[in-house]
Amino acid sequence: MSKQNERLWDELARNGVLCSQPRLHLTPQKAMAYLNRHGHYGQDLSGKKVLCLASGGRQQSVAFALLDAEVTIVDFSEEQLKKERLVSQIYDRAIRIVKSDMRDLSQFEVAEFDIVYQPHSINYVPDILTVFDAISRVLRPGGLYDLMLHNPYVHGTWKNGCWEGEWQAAEIWQGKGYPIWQPYCNGYPIQIVNPHWRFNDPNGNAVSIPSPQEYRHTLSTVLNGLLSRSFQLLRFEEEEGTDFDAPPGTWEHYQSCVPPWLYVLSRKGL
Repeated sequence: MSKQNERLWDELARNGVLCSQPRLHLTPQKAMAYLNRHGHYGQDLSGKKVLCLASGGRQQSVAFALLDAEVTIVDFSEEQLKKERLVSQIYDRAIRIVKSDMRDLSQFEVAEFDIVYQPHSINYVPDILTVFDAISRVLRPGGLYDLMLHNPYVHGTWKNGCWEGEWQAAEIWQGKGYPIWQPYCNGYPIQIVNPHWRFNDPNGNAVSIPSPQEYRHTLSTVLNGLLSRSFQLLRFEEEEGTDFDAPPGTWEHYQSCVPPWLYVLSRKGL
C-alpha cells in the first residue's frame, strides 16, 4: 500500500493538487505568522535544525528556511520533492531534500533535530507508533513535535477522497446531519465510496485522480503514543468552523458541526 500511495501522490503533485502548490510570496514576517501561530517556536529560529516530515510540496520548508532555520524535508513522493528543489532555487535558500518513507528516519543522527513539523500526512500510514518511534530517536530532548492529523471522529463520516471539501460535504449530508458510518478502530483503512480526489489544477482545469489510502487513528492511540514516549503535550487544537449560518451540505457548515483536523504540539522530555 505504501508504494501505491507513493504513486498516487506523484500523480496528485504532477496535477497541482492544492497542498502541492507553492507559497511564492512569503516574506520572513509572513513565514513567522504562518508557522508560529501560538508563539511556541519563539521569535528566533536561526540555526534551528528543522525536519519537515512527509511535507513535500514547497510550502512549509521554505517558510522555515526564510527564518534562517537549517531545514531538511523528507517525503516519499519524488514529484513533491521536485517542487521542493524548485522553490529552494526561487527563494535561494538551502533545503536538504531526502526521499524516504516517514517511518524510516534511520539516515539521520540521534537527537539531530530541534523541531519536527508534520502537516496532514500521518493518516496515510496504518501504524503511527512506528512514526513516533522514528521521531523520538531523531528529536533532541526538549525538541518540539508539531503534528496535524485528521480528527478521528470526523474521519468516520468520510465517503470520498476529494481534497477540496465542497464535494465531500455535499455528498455526506443526509438531510439531518453527517452520519458516522465507519468503525472507530485504530489503523482502520478508510472506505471510499467515490474513490477519487476531485480538484481544479492551477490553470482551473477539473482533475479527478484515484485516492491514496488513508487510515483512521484513534485519539487515545495518538495521545498515549506520545505520552508513552516521554512527550509532553503543550497544546491541543481543533480546526473549528466559524460560519454557523452556512447552508447544510456546504463545507463551511460541515466545519461548523465537526472540526475536520486536529493539531497536537508536544515537547520531547529531557
